[in-house]
Amino acid sequence: MQIRVVCLLAVAALGMLPTASQGQESLSLTLSEALTFARDRNPDLLAARQELEVARGRLVKARYPSQFNPELGSEVANRSRGESGERGSDIDFSVTLSQEIEIAGQRGKRIDEAERNLAVVTQRIQDRERLVLAQVKESFYRALALRRRFDLFRQVEDLNRRLRAVATVRFQAGEISKLEVNLAEIQLGQARKDTLTAERDYRNTLRELERRLGQEPRGTAELTGQLAVQPQTFDEQMLLGTALESRPDLQAARTELGRLDAEMALTRRLVVPNPTLSFVYREEEKRDHIAGAEIRFPLPVFDRKQAELVQLAGRKDQAGYERQSVELQVRQEVGEALRAYNTAKAEVEVYEQTVLERATENFQLIETAYREGQINLLQLVVVQNNLITAQLSYIDALNAYWQARTALERATGTEL
Repeated sequence: MQIRVVCLLAVAALGMLPTASQGQESLSLTLSEALTFARDRNPDLLAARQELEVARGRLVKARYPSQFNPELGSEVANRSRGESGERGSDIDFSVTLSQEIEIAGQRGKRIDEAERNLAVVTQRIQDRERLVLAQVKESFYRALALRRRFDLFRQVEDLNRRLRAVATVRFQAGEISKLEVNLAEIQLGQARKDTLTAERDYRNTLRELERRLGQEPRGTAELTGQLAVQPQTFDEQMLLGTALESRPDLQAARTELGRLDAEMALTRRLVVPNPTLSFVYREEEKRDHIAGAEIRFPLPVFDRKQAELVQLAGRKDQAGYERQSVELQVRQEVGEALRAYNTAKAEVEVYEQTVLERATENFQLIETAYREGQINLLQLVVVQNNLITAQLSYIDALNAYWQARTALERATGTEL
């Protein structure tokens, strides 16, 4: 048994057996790498891209030389002779080859409509990618903020652990009451609880990000990035102009109008009847050989595509209203996103200019002040809570800034 255990350990050491660490390798990502992962592996995006194959198949069919296959027909008949003095029978045989021929430029109109449809589908997929990548950015920045929040609570927990130790020593020396020792224990327990909650939120956000990257959501990804802010000032009219030109959902709405025009033009051409040309060969009584041609035209007496044209006119009006709706939505989203961005930028500037430096300095001084007996534990708790609140508010402001910037990029359809 011992020999077997030694052998298994040796094999594992040589890398021939999978280990827990091998099965749980974490994914290390920058924002750029995360976006690349999402483009290549996000299952929602991959599913949406299959619509391109459907649209390409439609274009392939539109480019057929003809939408109709030739028809080959054959007939065999037995001619019996029932008159007096005649006996026997003869076989009559005929072959027909027919082909319906498209006229009036129907093929060209059909190709035009299919190409426009492919453009609409492409733009809709680009819009789907715009939304997916924005979600990835939001999750990435939220994870960075929650990691920073988690780190802060770990520091607070470590500080409270040291303060409890100091409180215990001072109580044993008779410098403080049991009340302060109990308060130190309570503070440590609360800090531990906050750390666990912060870690849970951080790991859940990592799982959300990993899912959007097409990865197994384990919450183990290692993110490389900073929440440092480099505020920019944007002109609303410039952003709006960019959005109206770049947003793929608005481009798709405009292209759909052109596609419907092409479909209406094709439908009008289909009113013109296609002739069917037939070539006939017939053999009768083994003596007569007859070859000829035939042409047939359907008469558009009842069906002149009236219903189809009415439907297309309604769909075109509908598409026009949808384009107006998308344009109004673009204008609203750009305005709201810019206002949110400016507010978040101002909040970050306030914290960085007036709050953060002093809060960080005080955070470093309170432990020394308590050790030296300059403040009691109750005063320390009040100061510590104020400092933690300031730090958390700053982290929230950084997260709000990057969420607002991402929303502004999503609204304009471009990277800023």
